[in-house]
Amino acid sequence: MINSKRLFQAIAGIFLLASLAAGCSTTQTAPNAGTSEGGSQPQGKKQLQVALVMKTLSNPFFIAMEEGAKKAESEFGIKLYAQAAQEETSVEQQIAIVEDMIAKKMDAIVIAPSASKEIVPVLKKAQDAGITVVNIDNQVDPETAKAAGLRVPYVGASNLDGGYMAGKYLAEQLNGKGKVAIIEGIQGVDNAENRKAGAMKAFSEYSGIEVVASQSANWKTEEALNVMTNILQANPELDGVFAANDMMAFGAVQAIAAVGKTDRIKVAAYDALDQAKQYIKEGKMISTIDQRPDEMGYYGVKYALDLINGKEVQDEYMVELINITKENVK
Repeated sequence: MINSKRLFQAIAGIFLLASLAAGCSTTQTAPNAGTSEGGSQPQGKKQLQVALVMKTLSNPFFIAMEEGAKKAESEFGIKLYAQAAQEETSVEQQIAIVEDMIAKKMDAIVIAPSASKEIVPVLKKAQDAGITVVNIDNQVDPETAKAAGLRVPYVGASNLDGGYMAGKYLAEQLNGKGKVAIIEGIQGVDNAENRKAGAMKAFSEYSGIEVVASQSANWKTEEALNVMTNILQANPELDGVFAANDMMAFGAVQAIAAVGKTDRIKVAAYDALDQAKQYIKEGKMISTIDQRPDEMGYYGVKYALDLINGKEVQDEYMVELINITKENVK
């Protein structure tokens, strides 16, 4: 005959184990799960992990990008892991970061590539591992991606249009005539090449505009200072400069100030950093293109979640470009 006291203790133990197992469950429901807005985390599923891989955090542009991604993290209830290489030219380091995210089994990788071609093989590796990949900011090279069998949506801005917008405004401010120089980003990289091409297209529309120099400063302020110094020595009658990002424009501004030509040489740039806006107010620059990096970060994450949830997305989503000048800088 079963001892009633022992039976009671056994039943109580079973209930205790069941309650402990429920308390240790790793399944999490996102705070915003089930919202009507696209991109939310599915009900009853584990918290999705999304990696944001950027070029660097030494440029405020990418800090704004991360802030946009964090907004999506809060809104959609996912876990964001943001990492960046030390410098925008640190391609191998960025590849290593992606490799690490693959090893950590991220659900998605949202990446602003340091290089358009070199990054393709590791992104294909991520995709083959079942990780959703979204490309933001600098677009991967289409031909290289096609040859590798990589197909990813792109969230960014038209660098060609932005370069054209900046070049046209500079030409207009010079009344359609003068000598101008271009300080390029990293040569061979999609965004740098398109910004230069856009500016060249704008300058070609004015018979009185002569491009006397075009050199790379690899997105860096100090390097741009040296490049601009050399350009000024070779072209003392320079009238204007298009710098393909604000960080290089800051170096150009320093070089121009060093020869006392701040009031004479007009500087147009790209990225709409706070310091660039301040320089516009002070008359050290005339314009900078705002391509909304916060929106790139936000929509990059949202696109990734939509894809994970089985929703169709556009191949490209382009944010609206704004040319910041003295008329609208406030």
